[in-house]
Amino acid sequence: MINFIVVDDNNIHRKKVNNIIISIMMNNKIGFEVEEFSDFDANLLDYFKNPKPNSVYILDLELPSGDGIDIARKIRNEYNDWLSPIIIITAHTSLYYQVYKQRLQILDFIGKSDNIEKNLSENIAICLRMLNMDSVYKFTYKNTDYTIPINNIDYIQRDDRRIKVVCKSDIYYTIDTINSIKDKFPKYFIISLKGTLINMNNVVKIDWNINKVYFKDGLAEFVVSKSHKKEIDNYGKIWLYIIVFFNFDFVIFYVWWIFYYK
Repeated sequence: MINFIVVDDNNIHRKKVNNIIISIMMNNKIGFEVEEFSDFDANLLDYFKNPKPNSVYILDLELPSGDGIDIARKIRNEYNDWLSPIIIITAHTSLYYQVYKQRLQILDFIGKSDNIEKNLSENIAICLRMLNMDSVYKFTYKNTDYTIPINNIDYIQRDDRRIKVVCKSDIYYTIDTINSIKDKFPKYFIISLKGTLINMNNVVKIDWNINKVYFKDGLAEFVVSKSHKKEIDNYGKIWLYIIVFFNFDFVIFYVWWIFYYK
């Protein structure tokens, strides 16, 4: 799920951006929501108190109670969010250098009259890659098509004659096989238990005393078996060797690996 936050005091421009987003995302078949705000006001501040993951901010540069730079500064500095892409849209493209000097990691600066459909489409494609949303698992179950970003999946497990696909807040079902999914998915999906694949990129900690896996999104499940500990340990060792080879700070990584996986 991608959450777009559009802030523009011009209702026509705001709706136009909304329509462009809908058109692009419907073609990508990735779940999304669009939240609209007309100003840097209390409603927007309320959103910042409980921001949603995978957010993309599309901000008008000039607003009645501030500007897009003020909002970007708050996102980056006050809330320490340096991961969410920020796109600035304005009628005054001459202010580009002023925005650039703020060092707020703005993805792009788009003119409202400068082929906004094309430019916004290209930027959203970049956002999908930045948020690891361009790699998806597509399947059909009970005449309904699903498209799930692979990055969002914590684990996949056989459930009687179905396959259960588990994300933080959603569970999906498909008619597939674990072996078939394993062949199609990235190598960081590892068999951790009979009929179970876990996404090692989303794993924070494994408690081998109780065979419990803790995921980045807060989910915790009993989805490992000591019979598969060797494969999981080997996965960690492979990444350790890669880091050593490329001369990164492997000591810190090794301590982290020992702490969480041993």
